[in-house]
Amino acid sequence: MKETVFAIVFVIAVLLIAVLVGNLVFNALLGTEAEVKETALTTEAPTEPSTEPISTTIPTQQTEPAESTETTAPQEPELTESGKVFIVDGTRMQTFVAEGDDTILVGAEEYLIALGLNEEGKAHATDKERVMLSSDGLSLQLDGIATGSVHHGKLYVPIYEFAEAFSYPAWVDDTYGGIYITTGAREFDLPTDVDVPVLMYHAVSDDCWGYSELFVSPSDMEEQLEYLVDNGYDPIWFEDLAHVEDYDKPVILTFDDGYDDNYTELFPLLQKYNVKATVFVIGQDVVGIQHKLTQEQIREMSDSGLVSIQSHSYTHGDMSAMDEETLEYEITETKKVIARITGKAPYVLCYPSGDYSNLTIEVARKHHMFGLKMVGGLYNTSDDEPFEVSRYYIARSTGIYDFAAYISDAG
Repeated sequence: MKETVFAIVFVIAVLLIAVLVGNLVFNALLGTEAEVKETALTTEAPTEPSTEPISTTIPTQQTEPAESTETTAPQEPELTESGKVFIVDGTRMQTFVAEGDDTILVGAEEYLIALGLNEEGKAHATDKERVMLSSDGLSLQLDGIATGSVHHGKLYVPIYEFAEAFSYPAWVDDTYGGIYITTGAREFDLPTDVDVPVLMYHAVSDDCWGYSELFVSPSDMEEQLEYLVDNGYDPIWFEDLAHVEDYDKPVILTFDDGYDDNYTELFPLLQKYNVKATVFVIGQDVVGIQHKLTQEQIREMSDSGLVSIQSHSYTHGDMSAMDEETLEYEITETKKVIARITGKAPYVLCYPSGDYSNLTIEVARKHHMFGLKMVGGLYNTSDDEPFEVSRYYIARSTGIYDFAAYISDAG
């Protein structure tokens, strides 16, 4: 009997549990259906168009980082100072060499200024047209071809490239190793059949401590300069013969021996009338000798742009009687002296007392472009040999009428 009751109770318990579980499942199903219906109703209802921007970002797939392909730019070679003394028309320039290369470099912009090839420079217009520097200073063309290299944001060029392109001689002082580029010393073809009066002076002073005919009075000197300016004459240097067609009536004023009154009396007059002149100095005399120009005076006149300092030999000896070795010494030593003072190598030799020989001319040709006699009259670019240039002697007794006659054929 007990067993029967237990079985009945067990069956009832199982049935109750089944009913309870069934209710739970039924309610869960009803809740899910209601949510689905609510969602459907919400979707079907009309809505205002969205004003939110649509994202265009595309999610990227997570991948393994790729191996970097970035390469390091090659390093510019380091520049170091070359240690070379390099002087261009009196301006000393800083020079460099690149690592692993012995080419001597110089800043392009500074170089152009020193050579006078910049827009405001002294170089002739035909030379300036051959050069084009970019506004940022980082590219340069010479005769239409790019040149130079940029190092750390600055353009540099080889020092000899421009010298060769413009035929500027690069003269080396074999004692100290200085390199000089003198733009006026470049070779050029002389113009044909141009009369250029070359006037020979010495001292300019009323203190005639020597042979009086060598001393033109300052008042006469001023009268002569004023005459030149008022009558349209063009006092030039020998280097200006390269473009003598620019001048209607070219005249060259020369002063021999390098007297100190060329600074105290003549130089102020040249500045007053803006007139060019050429002064020939004796190499051994520029050491503070009485009545002779000092190095400081020579340098100041040279830097002025009005005075060209040229050679009158080293000892003022008779060059017609000298052997080749002595002539070499006389010419090269004076060249060194002048270059060290002015920063410009001389290119004209004035024979002392007008004495010279064929050997003198032969040696002079190796170092200079012109050689001057003491007298001889009117110089003509076709008739006269460049190393036998004639001159008119202007003495203390030369009046303004004779002076005017000497220069009347200019052009």
